[in-house]
Amino acid sequence: MDSSIAIVGMSCRFAGCATPNALWNNVMNGRSTLTVPGPDTELPFGAKRLFDKPYPTRIGQLGDLFSCVQAMQNFPRQINAGENQDLYFATQLAFDALGDASMRPHSRELLRGSVRLGYAPPFNASTVNWLLHTSFLDQTVDILRRFLPNAPERAIEEVKAKLAESLPSPNAASFLLGSGFRFVSWIARECSFSGAATILDAGNLSGAAAIMEAMRDLRSGDADVALAGAVCSPLNRAYLEGLSGVVRFTTKPALAPFSRDADGTIPGEGGAFFVLKRREDALRDHDRIYALIRSVSIGHNPENDGSQILYQALRRLGIDVRTVGLVEADGSGIPGPEAREVAAIQKLWGEHKPGGPLVGIGSIKGNIGHTMKASMAAGLVKTALALSRKVLPPQIAPEKTLDSLGNLSSSAYLLTEPRPWIMGDAASPRRAVVISDNFDPSEYIGDASKGGRSAAIVLEEEPEGK
Repeated sequence: MDSSIAIVGMSCRFAGCATPNALWNNVMNGRSTLTVPGPDTELPFGAKRLFDKPYPTRIGQLGDLFSCVQAMQNFPRQINAGENQDLYFATQLAFDALGDASMRPHSRELLRGSVRLGYAPPFNASTVNWLLHTSFLDQTVDILRRFLPNAPERAIEEVKAKLAESLPSPNAASFLLGSGFRFVSWIARECSFSGAATILDAGNLSGAAAIMEAMRDLRSGDADVALAGAVCSPLNRAYLEGLSGVVRFTTKPALAPFSRDADGTIPGEGGAFFVLKRREDALRDHDRIYALIRSVSIGHNPENDGSQILYQALRRLGIDVRTVGLVEADGSGIPGPEAREVAAIQKLWGEHKPGGPLVGIGSIKGNIGHTMKASMAAGLVKTALALSRKVLPPQIAPEKTLDSLGNLSSSAYLLTEPRPWIMGDAASPRRAVVISDNFDPSEYIGDASKGGRSAAIVLEEEPEGK
C-alpha cells in the first residue's frame, strides 16, 4: 500500500494574505506585508523595555483577517470581547480548508476524521479576562487599601465595581472555550469529525508535529480524513516584551533571509490548515492533489550540525538528497542559526560539480514575518503550491547574499527570482523539503541541550496522469 499522504485542501491567513493563492502571489511578486506595530503591539513612546534588547519595529499583522463568519460557525450567542477569539479564527481556517477540498462542515453523518492543531499561546483574551475579574482585581483593591488606608470601605468597593464594569463581561461558556481541549473539540464537532482532536505545542515545529500526528491517524486507519494546522495568535506587547529577552529581533523595516547584513527576525501572525487523505483514497475520490507528504521527522540536532533530522527524514524513504530540488528553509534572519542552516544543507548536498544537481533555497519569512508556531505551516502552503505549479518560488532578495550561498562550489543557491521547475518525471518526481528550528536556548543545560530541536517535512509531486 502507498503510504504517501495527499494534501487535498488548504487554507491560510497571514499578513496581507487571505488565501493560499494570495500568499503565492505575494511570494511570486516579492511583496512584503510587514507593517509598523498596531495599538496592541506598539511600544509606547519613551516606555522602558523590560530587556535591554531590540523590540520589533515591524510585524506581519493579520488585522481584519483575524475575523470569521459567525453564522457559518453556528454561534449560540454573540462573541464576547473577553473570550478566546483564536478559537473562531482557527475554526474559520478549518472550514476554508474543507471548502477547498470540496467538503462541507456540519455533515449530517459523522465522518471518520481527526483534528490536530499546533497552538499554545502563553495567554489569550479568555484567560486574561478571567484573571482580571478575579486575582488581578483583588490585587488591585489590596494595593488601594494599602496606599489609601483611610479610604472608606464603601469607596473601595465602588472603585472595584467600576473597574469590573470596564472589563469585558465574564461568560461561563467562554471559560471552557479558552482551554485547549475544548478548542479542538469545537472544531471537530463543527466539522462532524468523530476521531481524535488534540492540541500540540512543539514551538516553531508545531506545524510539523500536527502533520505528523495526522499522518499517523491516516496510516493507522483511525481516520479517513484529517485536518492538520497551526495558528500563531495576534501578538501583543506583553508577549513581544517577553520574547525579546530570548529572541533577537531586528529594528530594520524589512527582513531578507540569508542576508550578509541580517541581525534578527521580525515576528508575524496567522495560521494555516490542511485537509489530508491517504493517496489511494484521494485518487479514488478524484480529489485535486496539491502535493504528497512522504515523511516528517522531528528531533534533536547536535550542536553546529543541523543536517541530522533532514538526513533521517530522507534516509527513511531511501531518497537520495540530490533528487530534492527545493528547500523551504527556516531563514529566520538571525545570523547564527542561518549560517548553521546553510552549512547543514551544503553538507548533505556536497560540493557542486559541473552538470551536477543544484538545490534552491528560500524562506517565506521575508514576506510575512516569523509566524513561530505557524511558520512551518506557512512554508508548507508555499511548497505544496510550488510542487503543484511546477515553479521554484523566490524569496525576498537581500542586498548582499551570504558568501556561502554565492560560492560557485556550493550545490545550494538562493532563490531570489522565480524559475520553472523543469525537472521531474515518473521515475524522478519533483521533491522538496520544509525545514525549521526552534529558537536556540539562551543557556545550555548539559551537553544534551547543545544544539536544538529541528523538523523536516519531505514532499513530492503527484505524478501527472495518475
